[in-house]
Amino acid sequence: MKQYEVLLFDVDGTLLDFELAEKQGIESLLIHFGVPVTEENRQRYHAINKSYWQRLERGEITREQVLSLRFEEFFGEFGIHVDGMEMDGLYRESLNNSAELIGGATELLEVLKPRYELYIVTNGVAATQHKRLRASGLEPYFRGIFISEEAKADKPSKKFFEYAFAGMGRRDAGRMLIIGDSLTSDIRGGNNVGIDTLWYNPHGQENTAGVHVDYEAKSLEAVGRLLL
Repeated sequence: MKQYEVLLFDVDGTLLDFELAEKQGIESLLIHFGVPVTEENRQRYHAINKSYWQRLERGEITREQVLSLRFEEFFGEFGIHVDGMEMDGLYRESLNNSAELIGGATELLEVLKPRYELYIVTNGVAATQHKRLRASGLEPYFRGIFISEEAKADKPSKKFFEYAFAGMGRRDAGRMLIIGDSLTSDIRGGNNVGIDTLWYNPHGQENTAGVHVDYEAKSLEAVGRLLL
């Protein structure tokens, strides 16, 4: 493996268990409206939510539309009219309290911190991400935390990474590696600015996004083996 100085880590689905956080958050809303808490309903919300975030990544809609329209569409399928932003507030109350680590995350960062400059690069709502990173105990491992809401741009856009470069005080993309689970956000983002990529792919998904992956790992332990 090429030698790197800087590692850029995604958060959700890479270090924090976002699937669990999302499950708890949507279940709280289903219960609130008396909608059956079923795996089918959870998966339907997951699909709708993912589609809106992907539209944001492509620059088709705004962040505010994502946060609102996902709930309006989802509950609309049950004949329930909701205020999307009000629902986002209720959902976020649950999400803010979810800081479950993916197994091996702390151990990985513990061994990487002395060897690399570590930074967070994440899409999301700033208050939520900062709170979850503090609660998880991850915050002290990173020299900087770059969040799309504060950058006023989302991964995979070049504007987001320009914001991160400015915060890091360095632009030598060739010495950096981005590590994340999303092909359309993390890996495409790296491709867009010349940063090598490590795809964390625990579910063994196929690369159907038309992006270049430099390295791939199915566990955080495997990430550590590549980097040490």
